[in-house]
Order: sequence, then C-alpha cells, then structure tokens
Amino acid sequence: MSSPLSDLSRRALNTRPFYVMELMARAHGFRARGGEVVSMVVGEPDFPTPEPILVAARKHLEVGRIHYTDALGLMALREAIARDYAHRDQLDIDPARVMVTAGASGALLLCFAAMLNPGDEVLILDPGYPCNREFVSMVNGVPRSLPVTAETNFQPTLEQVQQAWGPNTKALLLASPANPTGCTLDPVVAAQIHDFIASRGGWFVADEIYLRIQFSGGARSFLGLGNRVISINSFSKTYSMTGWRLGWMVAPIEWMPALERLSQNLFISASGLAQHAALEAFHSDTYAIVEGYRGRYAEHAESLLPRLKALGLAIPAQPSGAFYAYCDVSPLVADSYAFCLELCDKMGVLIAPGRDFSDFDAHKFVRVSFPKPIAVLEEGLDRMERYFLGR
Repeated sequence: MSSPLSDLSRRALNTRPFYVMELMARAHGFRARGGEVVSMVVGEPDFPTPEPILVAARKHLEVGRIHYTDALGLMALREAIARDYAHRDQLDIDPARVMVTAGASGALLLCFAAMLNPGDEVLILDPGYPCNREFVSMVNGVPRSLPVTAETNFQPTLEQVQQAWGPNTKALLLASPANPTGCTLDPVVAAQIHDFIASRGGWFVADEIYLRIQFSGGARSFLGLGNRVISINSFSKTYSMTGWRLGWMVAPIEWMPALERLSQNLFISASGLAQHAALEAFHSDTYAIVEGYRGRYAEHAESLLPRLKALGLAIPAQPSGAFYAYCDVSPLVADSYAFCLELCDKMGVLIAPGRDFSDFDAHKFVRVSFPKPIAVLEEGLDRMERYFLGR
C-alpha cells in the first residue's frame, strides 16, 4: 500500500518551503516561555490600509452585492490605473492593456501561463523573491538563475543578460526596487537591457510592486522603456493592502483575450469587494497618506541601517526603496540560517535567512525587514546587540 506522500506529484514535493514561515512557527516556542517576539522577518507594511479605501469597502459591503467581476477586472479600476500612469509616469497607457489580478502573484502566474511553452526559459535574479521560480515551473517553464552581486547593486548588467540569453530564453524577470535587497536598476542600464531583449524577441518583465516606495520619490515605471515590457504591480505594498489580494498587470493588448481565458479558468476574477474599494486608491487624499508611508519607510531605513552596520552586519549595497536590508553576516557567523534559528530561540527576534532568496552565497546573508515602528525595530536591535555580547 502506498503512503500518502507517494501519491503527491513531483511538483508538490519539489516546491521549496518558505523558511520565513518556518521561523514564524518556531517563534511560538519563545512565546510559550513567556517571551514577546520582535518580527523583522515578513515583507508586509505595518501601516493601516488608507481610510478612504476602508470607507469605500464598507459602503460597498453595505450594498450587499459582492459578486464576480469581469475576468480582466472592473473597467472603472482599469481606467483609474491607466490615469495613474499618466499622472505619475507621464505614460499614455490604454486601459484595455490593464488587467486586474488576484495580487501580483496572480499576475505573474497568468503572465507566464500566457507566455511560456514547456522548456522556455526565464532569467530570474538571484537573490530574488523565492516564488518567482515556482511561478515559472508551475507552467512547465524553466527558471534560470542569474546571480547578481553587490558590485552591480544586486541588479543585472547588459553583459550579464547578453551572456545568459540562450536559444530558449523567453524573458528576464526583475524587480526594482528589489526584494530582498531594496536596490534599484539604473534607468540607463534598464533601457540597454530592454533594447537587447527586444532585439531577441523576448520580454522584459518588470516587477514594480515597490515602485512607489523609493525613498527619494519620483520613480518612473519601466513601461516607458518600450513595447517589450510587461509590468506587474500590486496594491499590497504601496497601499498596505496585502490581505486584500489585489494587483494588476500591463501587457500587450493582443494578449488580453488569452489572459482573460486563463483568468476565467484559474481565478474567475479578483475580489470584487477589493476592486470596488481600490477605486479610492487614486485620489488625492489617498495619495497623501501613502506618500506619508513612503517617507516613514525612508526614516526607518535612516534609523536602522547604521545600527545594523554597528553590530557588524555589513550592508554591501545600500537599499534605495522598499523596506529591506540585505546583510552580509559572514564575518560574524558561518551559517546565516543557523544564526536566524538561534536568534529566534534565544532572543525572540525574527529575521529571514538568505536561503529563502538565493542559491548563491545564501549562507552569508540575512534579510532584515523594517516596516515596523522605529521603537519595535530598536527593541529588535537591542536584543541582537545582547545576543552578540553574550556569545
């Protein structure tokens, strides 16, 4: 008689875990001993969803008509997203090119389902968001790692992309600002990479979920590079709407019928309630609130990064957006994962091990997430200092 595990598919068995989730579960032991956990591990805004969005959600909920929407999303929301590109990026985006999705994750899965045949390759940065490789594998594509280092701001160079591009390569996927590094791709280099990819008939897939959280402000979407860009975005990070599960994609208009069919079969539609609420995301009052959030993240970085360095956690490339610091701990510990486990068990401090984001020098790195209030971050750093003093 076969065991339950033997009935699982190879895909299910080979899908990698989120070590961040393992650490969060492990923290229950610290709590059980009466301790209070300080979490600097999850990439989730700590600010509330802006009040205008909450008010819109309550009003729509009171109506009681929470139904499916079109598979491509509410046209009113697609038009609002297009107007936002005109307002903030000076880009004329046809609303017919905008698809509302079940988060950026849903957008990436739909993008690769539409783009890839079995065996087609996607270049994926290492370090990078761990689910990206799974989205590609899920549709029988081949995720191909492109190691990047602090010397290039943890972003690719034109030469790297040219050398890695092969006969089966279909796309490059990158984020700017990036998770786990907070680093951005220089616009001049981005243009060079786009033009090379376009010359090969490939696609520049830009994960822009942290686009509006660059500390200096005023960043522009890579959609302006040319017609071989597909942009993935989300309400989760900018608008503190992670649990609302709402994102969008801007893709070629010719793809929309196929994306609509895929969405109908895989998701039906994104949350109708979330879509109606998100219509308030693009008004001046909400802009002011989330601009305040962006400024606070910059303040958190200014407070946190010097103290991390003082503790001996090197930051080889300075983050310029999002709310992450990717730290080299190799001068202090031999294995970053063991360090994260011990920090959790002894001090109740949670940070993410490099193995969640990388196969390349993962043992050297940890990711520290800093969307929490500065007082919480200071407590975590104080405990880390006591940890090192006690070793």
